[in-house]
Amino acid sequence: MQYDADSTSPDLYAELERERLRNAELERRVGELSRSVQDLEAFAREISHDLKAPLAGICGYAQLLTYLDVGHPRPADYDDFVAEINRGTDRMSRLIDDVLAYSTVSGATLHLTTIDLAALVDDVVADQAVEQLQPSASARPAPQITWDFLPPVRGDHGMLRRLLENLLGNAIKYVRPGEPARVHIAARTGDDGFVMVEVTDEGVGVPDGQHEAIFGELHRAHADAYPGTGLGLTICRRIVQRLGGSIGADPHLRRGARIWFTLPAAGPTGAGQVSATADMTR
Repeated sequence: MQYDADSTSPDLYAELERERLRNAELERRVGELSRSVQDLEAFAREISHDLKAPLAGICGYAQLLTYLDVGHPRPADYDDFVAEINRGTDRMSRLIDDVLAYSTVSGATLHLTTIDLAALVDDVVADQAVEQLQPSASARPAPQITWDFLPPVRGDHGMLRRLLENLLGNAIKYVRPGEPARVHIAARTGDDGFVMVEVTDEGVGVPDGQHEAIFGELHRAHADAYPGTGLGLTICRRIVQRLGGSIGADPHLRRGARIWFTLPAAGPTGAGQVSATADMTR
């Protein structure tokens, strides 16, 4: 069968031209969308910084009201009103910090290096222990955090630290009243050259059907019972994706929650497992 080159070539060239124009339009729209996202992130960073100064002033005056001599006995509901101001400013401060972190993770310069995961976990757990001793911390039993041998990974130290702070903070927060948080961190290196890290707790867990939704912006699984901004796990996902890994929640765990994430491995790992327990009462 023979084809008429003179009749088919114009149609082919016309289709190729239309495809080229469609691709050019798509690239233009993608570029505009990318610039819009960058503008929004820049705006979020700027507004977050601008809000910090007046909020710090409100916090300072609220603290002064706490210790202000207003006579004895104090006016009715005075302490309750001041406490509510402090709680509100604390929530606003956490929200500003999370919005700032959310807006900077995507565009921040990565400083990739080999990270001693066990040493970083130990450092983060020690900081959590100090926070538990602060006067503003809620009275609850000391968390029990353990971890196995953790192989070194390749990543950005600051981002990985924020990731662990968020995950451990959630594991400590989402517990039943009066119960201590019990958290275990395990890791293994796969044949694909990635380390999978699992943070498992025995807390209230993730509601059925929300194991993917909890990583969405402003999603709060237990909004009525626990404070939060709904950005913590979203920030975690952004961090892990920037570092070349993935993150998720185990939907099969019946008691508590298990959040896993993967990061590129950094060199050979040691043999055997060493169990370490952090006594957060120290």
